[in-house]
Amino acid sequence: MSAPTTERPLATVTEIAPTPPRFTARRKTQLLVAVLTLCSGVVTAIGITGYPIRFGDEGVYIAQAWAIPNLHALAHYTYWYDHPPMGWVQMSIWFELTRGLQRWSDNTVMAGREFMVVVRMATAALLFVLARRLGMRNGWAALAVVLFVFSPLAVHYGRMVLLDNIALAWLLASFALALSPRRRWGAAVGAAVCFTVAVTTKETLAIAAPALAYALWRHYRGAGNREYVVVSFAVVFVMSVSLYPLFAAIKSELLPGPGHVSLWEAIEWQLSARAGSGSILDAGSDVRMLIDTWLALDLLLPVGGMIATATLIFVPRWRPVAVLVAFQLAMLVRGGYVPAMYVVTLLPFLALALAAVADLGHSRLAAWSRTEPVPRFAVLALVAALIAYPIAATTLAHTWPDTLHRQFTLDEDRPEREAVAWIAANIPRDALLVTESELWLDLLNAGFDARHNVWVYKVDSDPGVATEIGNWTAIDYLALSAATISAQSPATMPWVFTALDHGRVLATFGEGANTVTVMKVDKTGS
Repeated sequence: MSAPTTERPLATVTEIAPTPPRFTARRKTQLLVAVLTLCSGVVTAIGITGYPIRFGDEGVYIAQAWAIPNLHALAHYTYWYDHPPMGWVQMSIWFELTRGLQRWSDNTVMAGREFMVVVRMATAALLFVLARRLGMRNGWAALAVVLFVFSPLAVHYGRMVLLDNIALAWLLASFALALSPRRRWGAAVGAAVCFTVAVTTKETLAIAAPALAYALWRHYRGAGNREYVVVSFAVVFVMSVSLYPLFAAIKSELLPGPGHVSLWEAIEWQLSARAGSGSILDAGSDVRMLIDTWLALDLLLPVGGMIATATLIFVPRWRPVAVLVAFQLAMLVRGGYVPAMYVVTLLPFLALALAAVADLGHSRLAAWSRTEPVPRFAVLALVAALIAYPIAATTLAHTWPDTLHRQFTLDEDRPEREAVAWIAANIPRDALLVTESELWLDLLNAGFDARHNVWVYKVDSDPGVATEIGNWTAIDYLALSAATISAQSPATMPWVFTALDHGRVLATFGEGANTVTVMKVDKTGS
């Protein structure tokens, strides 16, 4: 009889294997990104129905997104190539998937702002990824996202239904792919596709091309496929963007001609036809007043970010960011037309620059602290930090919290909602109503068909609308914002202003720049 064995079964070997750590570095990073993304969504969403007051461009993009499935067209009026359509195409897809316009039928701009919350969350996540691929450590990458997310200036424009916000997410995605650590051909092609979507969402982002090309060229240095990658990027981008003029050519709308719009005329309008915003050195110029408005919302990110960017030009891996900001600033000071939302695509890169300087400074100080004696540079850096800290702390303590509190609690949009409700209750549906673009779709949903609900900017500019109306005497009611009345004149809107001269105020909502006035046109003796 053999002796009993004392060997343990093999199955028990797996039972005593060490348990892998619950939180690896990768999982911690993923958790950090999730928290930052959620934070971005919450900060954007709180108070979004009340602040800021909706404005014309938002209504235009919402109505054009509505037109795609409902009118099978790229716009609710004649599409005249003022912007490429990819932005509202994306919004239209979102609306169809979520039934956003049905859920917000009496306040359709908010359906678009709901989409902006999603876009801003994606932007925050992509900003973190880009920061990491530029060599920034997790903590400082998170700081870049926090600076961007909590900037009152970024919150103000980030909530609006702007093509710039949508394009920005694609621009960040293109940079993140161009700096992919594996340096594969497919990543560069993906960067080209993302950049194409960015440019065909908002054409002004083409200004980022030199910075993106430089980032790609530098990142693939030493790689055997460098030339192939760069050429592939250029070919994919050029061929993809060319689909837009090809679309215009197929419709016989590429070049000017009688009886139709053209892409060429739209480009001319964008580049030269619009009046310039003046010089930033002129205190009374439009661009100077616009910059003052930006700085009133946030002083830290624009000013601090530009100073930080100037120092990054000497750090090779950060030069693409410096180049991008430099090109954008050059366009700002050139004296051409500068829209209010121009700052949107600057802000995340300014936040990156601030966090990058902090990251670099921390690394240098940590290295210097290990040497004896303490270098003179460390002393100078410490003194500079001590000077800069109270300035930044004062800016944050007395500007950001107060401004964010107003953005979270104000209801600036109430006059617009009240105007829609009053018009729906008091104006007959067969009357010809001329109104703002941000009210147009709400009033359509309230029962005013497209023949009796006319966007104010089309009355004097769209030949088809003018032919259908016939004369200013066809206008029965006006519902206009103070912004439109103050920004336009009889020279630009002769029929509208003639109707205004014969208008009798029925109701006024809001005050100051946020006023919406409803008038009945008196045609007696016309």
